[in-house]
Formats: sequence, structure tokens, C-alpha cells
Amino acid sequence: MKAANISQLSRNEQIVLYHLVRYPTHSDREAHTKINMKQSTYSTIKKKLRREGYYYTSYTPILQHLGCEVLAVWYVTMNRKTRAEDRLAITREKFLAASDLFSVISESNQAVIFSISKNIAEHVRVSDRLVQLYEENKFLEDLHIVLFPFDVSAIFSFFDFAPLLNRIFRIEPPGAGIGDFDVRSKKVRCRVKHIEMSELEKKVYLGLVRYPEFSDSLLSKKLGCSRQAFTRLKNKFLKEELIKKRRIVSLEKLGFKMLALTHSRFNPLKPLSERQKCVRHVATIRTPIFNIARDPESIMLTPFMDFEEFKVLHHKFVSYCAEHDSLRGEPVTFLLSIPRLFEIKWLVFEPLVKNVLEDL
Repeated sequence: MKAANISQLSRNEQIVLYHLVRYPTHSDREAHTKINMKQSTYSTIKKKLRREGYYYTSYTPILQHLGCEVLAVWYVTMNRKTRAEDRLAITREKFLAASDLFSVISESNQAVIFSISKNIAEHVRVSDRLVQLYEENKFLEDLHIVLFPFDVSAIFSFFDFAPLLNRIFRIEPPGAGIGDFDVRSKKVRCRVKHIEMSELEKKVYLGLVRYPEFSDSLLSKKLGCSRQAFTRLKNKFLKEELIKKRRIVSLEKLGFKMLALTHSRFNPLKPLSERQKCVRHVATIRTPIFNIARDPESIMLTPFMDFEEFKVLHHKFVSYCAEHDSLRGEPVTFLLSIPRLFEIKWLVFEPLVKNVLEDL
């Protein structure tokens, strides 16, 4: 397949954007040294990319390490006799108020929702209220909720855009940035942890989530603590994997046209090692930005430049799985048009973090 002409970025701009996403904790000095670029050139490009909306910085909470127990992915088909505008007029405020829901996107008569809940009871309370709302207004045609209790699940990608950019930009060898796929690895296993935090720790943690673009000096001043204390706690959260610094890219700005949610069920008769090989190979082919699995099913969310690219890569995915007898049945694929998306929420964690921190 020919390399995609992704937006109007120059080669240097592609390299800088990829590095920003791949190595979000690098200082500017580390970055321009690593890619062998003049400091002034690197700084100019970085500022331009941020100013023009190609990326933004985020501190993503690792909520299973704050005691949350379950992640859920919803894919919903709406009643075609109802209009998206009418549905949103009734449901938008409810979605925004539901702190468990950190991403809600819809297009035409379809929607995809991601939620993280403290426990299964909390998840049921939220889901029951939303399903009732849909039913009362005759909006709902079909609904699937796939549950991933953290203690029995593995996360291979949690909105990591680096492998996707590498597939398009071809800066490193194919597969660069693809994480560990051994479900026994601490890097992917989602063990729930229960911790305690002081009031200062809670304030700093929430501040990072709320103001991710602020410098340490500016944010420490805003929070009313010393810069030394702030930096010490930030580094502690990063080291103990309570939070992760990320760069989130604009898919629409980069020219992506499609978003595919794929729900697959593994063949339970295949050995675990064979299923892991399949998941890694598929991730290398398709480079999903979100990829979670438990025995025996998985969910992937993958952007594509256009329908043709989706067809080619989806065929490779299905053919490989069929050849290795890795899946049970055909995967369910939900296709969304990125230019037509209603982005009600996209990676909004602050309300959920606020709710979780109250119980620590």
C-alpha cells in the first residue's frame, strides 16, 4: 500500500509530531538531540503543531490503580426514524453529567461509549439510567455493552497514537512502539490497586488532569504549593503508574476519515500463546489506538485514512485470523465517519477522577 499523504505536514513536521507522541516525557533538549534537529527548528515546528491543533498534552489517569474495577465499551445502534440532533438535544446533558463516561461519540444512527466505574454496581446504575432514557424516547434499536473487569483483562493500548502515526509516517520500522502482548506481563495486566492519598496529593493529581499543558512552576503556583513539592508528587505519580503523560492527536486534522470499532471473540480451544501472537500481529497490521482483551474477547478502536485503507487492512486482519483459526466467528465491526462525528466527550477524565479521589 502506498504511504498516505496525511494532511499537509512536511517530513520534519511528521518527525516532530511522531516524537512528541512517542516520547511525551522527553524534554525539548532530549527531543531535538534524539532526532538530530536544530533546537530552533524543533521549537518552531512544535509550537506550530500545537497552535494549529495537531496535538495536545494530557495526563491520563490509570484508574485501575486508583481502585476502579471495571471498564466498559458500548456500541449502540439508534432508531433510524429519529434524528441525531433531536437525540442529542435530550441526551447530551445526561452524557456530560455521567462521570463514568469518559468518551461518547456518535454519527448518524450509531454511537460508541467508553466508561470506567468504581465497581459493577456503579456501572449498572449508570447504564440502567441511560438505557431507560433511550427507551423512553424510542431512540434505541440495538445495544451491546462489553465488560472488561480490570483484574481479568489486559490493555495493550489505551489511546496511544504513536503506532498509528508510525504506520502512516513510516519513521521507524513497522511495529515500532507496539507494546508487550504477554498477558502475564505487568505492563498489560490491569490489576486493581487500592491506595490512600493525602489532601495535597489529591490536589496535585487533579491539577495534572485538569491543567495538563501548564508548566510545573505555573501549576504549583495555581495550586498553592511549592514547586519542589509539586514536582516530587508528579514524579511519584508517574513512577508508581498512577498517571501517564500522553499526547493526543487530532484525527480529523491529520486527514483520517474513518473510525472502526472491532469486537472479536477468540477461539477458546487455541493455546494462549497462539492467541497472543494473533493479537500482536493484528496490532502491527492495524495499529489500534485502543486495544483491550480478556478471555475470550477483545475490543479495538482503529482510525483509517479512508474506506479503501480499512478494506485492505481489515482483509489482512480477517485472513490472518482465519489462517490461524484464532477467532470464533466473524468480528463485529462498527464504522464511524470522522468528519460526521458528534464528539460529545473525548477522553474527558476530570469528572471521573474527581469522583474517585473523593473516596480515597
